[in-house]
Amino acid sequence: LYKEGAKRGAIDPCFPSKVCIAHMHNLLEVKHKRRPLDLIVFPQVDSMDSWLTGNVGHRACPTVVGSADTTKAAFTKEKDVFAEKGVRLVVPFVHMGEPKLCRREMFQYFGDILGLSEEENARAVDQAYAALERYVASLRSRGRAILEQLEEEQRIGIVLLARPYHNDPGMNHEIPDELQKLGYPILTIHSLPTDPDICYPLFEADIEAGYIQDPYDISDCWKNSYSENTNHKVWAAKFTARHPNLVALELSSFKCGHDAPIYTVIEEIVENSGTPYFAFKDIDENKPTGSIKIRVETIGYFLKRYQEDLRRNLLAAQRVRERLAEYQAALQAKIGPILADQARGGVDVPLRSVVRTPVAAPPM
Repeated sequence: LYKEGAKRGAIDPCFPSKVCIAHMHNLLEVKHKRRPLDLIVFPQVDSMDSWLTGNVGHRACPTVVGSADTTKAAFTKEKDVFAEKGVRLVVPFVHMGEPKLCRREMFQYFGDILGLSEEENARAVDQAYAALERYVASLRSRGRAILEQLEEEQRIGIVLLARPYHNDPGMNHEIPDELQKLGYPILTIHSLPTDPDICYPLFEADIEAGYIQDPYDISDCWKNSYSENTNHKVWAAKFTARHPNLVALELSSFKCGHDAPIYTVIEEIVENSGTPYFAFKDIDENKPTGSIKIRVETIGYFLKRYQEDLRRNLLAAQRVRERLAEYQAALQAKIGPILADQARGGVDVPLRSVVRTPVAAPPM
């Protein structure tokens, strides 16, 4: 798809932006011939909703937002391909992070095209937001179930620190798929659970120390937090670094101006906690299959050993807790009667003399 449609590009932005032109070419030259199209919608989303706090803004990547205009120019510069094929292109500029404004913007773009009243438009937009909320909730519910399974089975999962378009196999070169085939579940950023009963224990120490206000605060490590997808990556890195059953896999496309400033931030957040961190950066249209295969196999071998160490350490910690509990029970059995006598006004015996009496403790 990319090779067929990329010839129209006159600029060299990041790979995801160049793919937009290829997708439009596919719609006009392939899909349109199979089933005639009368309308193509290419939205420009400026602001997005967010569950994070302590950030400056919730803006989308300006390169991705501008891709609608560069794509339109590629098909109208020499001749208007849309008009030639009888297809109307609509490029709505919307603010999804501001529902009331988004509702008005959608009516301006689609009121006449679809013959909608303001009331019908408002209901449609409200239903769309509700559908999006249900979808994200379902992702997080599945993510929570996977985390609970990992904890129960003492296994490792991989968090994909990437941008939304990296969920596309053509964009990620099927790297997550190859790792998942090895038995390591892949969790995207939006599939990480945000339930308080999971997040607060992970971030409790930071909250008590005053570094952050709540588990969703990223102000402690990223001040220039105006890009929403960048904020997501930073928060997911913090989440991964604090969960013992997760490791990090970062993907970044070639020429990504928003990823470049946080390369070191993400790496330090993860590695400073002792959590394994892997990265595939500068991904573009070229797919080096051989080198990817070698790296995936190397990562798989490392994770196998890491998972074995995790299980061994958890077993050792459990044994220590059991032996400490046995020692505590033996000690309480020794001093319990004496404390009871003291409560009844009996002989006052210093506890030091009791503690000094040997108590058989299991070997550690």
